[in-house]
Amino acid sequence: MLIPKITPTLTLYLLIIVFLCCGASISLSQSLRYGGLIFDAMAQIDERTDFFKAIKKVRKSGVSKLALFARSRKYLGQNEDEVLELRNSHKDLIILGSPKYFLLRDDLDEDYISTTLENIIKYNYLFIGEILYTHADKSHGEQTLRGERYVDPLQPGTKNFFNELSRFNIPVMTHWEVYNWERDWPRFSKIYSEYRDLKFIIPHMAFGHPHQVEKILSVNPNVYMTISKKEKDQRSYSDRNKASKLGPGFLDSSKMLRKSWALIFDKYQDRLLFATDAHKRPRWKKYRKIIRIYRKILGQLPRPIAEKVAYKNAANLYGVIVE
Repeated sequence: MLIPKITPTLTLYLLIIVFLCCGASISLSQSLRYGGLIFDAMAQIDERTDFFKAIKKVRKSGVSKLALFARSRKYLGQNEDEVLELRNSHKDLIILGSPKYFLLRDDLDEDYISTTLENIIKYNYLFIGEILYTHADKSHGEQTLRGERYVDPLQPGTKNFFNELSRFNIPVMTHWEVYNWERDWPRFSKIYSEYRDLKFIIPHMAFGHPHQVEKILSVNPNVYMTISKKEKDQRSYSDRNKASKLGPGFLDSSKMLRKSWALIFDKYQDRLLFATDAHKRPRWKKYRKIIRIYRKILGQLPRPIAEKVAYKNAANLYGVIVE
């Protein structure tokens, strides 16, 4: 396992955090809250969420940019037109990615590949919305016979798609989770290595441990990660054995950033992206709360690192200006 080097800046900042926590008269939430610009680098929406109310929450939260894509649960392209209309009504806020298609199994199918490639140009998509390669059953979601959704990244469809994507210069979101590390990491490592000209985004840091995140990012300079859903330990898995394989959340019992994660933020500050991953209606309802939580997390980082994670990295990756 590679051990990140602790820089003087990070060491000083960790000491400041310890000092503040020890002062009973000082409120952590007041003293360590990041108040700068925010770029939500990943969110998704479907017909079960009120679009108007969702965007109202985003604006009230002080978010400057939102990377959004449609959720197509029943058929390819479902909710795509509605999300395009939403973008056209909020061009100052929303950048769009291609829809997330839920009916992929084992490999990417030809309809998904051809339609997505065509619509990149047609609709000016700036990224490929989340491809569900591995997704364990959650207690609040679909229960499958195999206990997971699974698409093998080494099957021909993925390679055909990525070969075509190489001409577009836009990032692609590859969703996988570390619960079957021995099966999946070698596969994704091969893909990320073979397609060095593509930039990949892994949502939720793959729910990994710090040493797994370190492994992934250290050998793949073209890979980025969102920090969504990492504020606390994941407890939503249907399978307890799978859940036991996941890494810890960012915060300890005192709501302080764990040192192991602080080191990751420091070393990979140029490739971590703030995101809410607002998707289903319950998470959209909590949107403003999620923003408040992450402002406190970002406030525990040195300001230059916090700004990179909060908006600068996403702006650079998607090629947009944040003001």
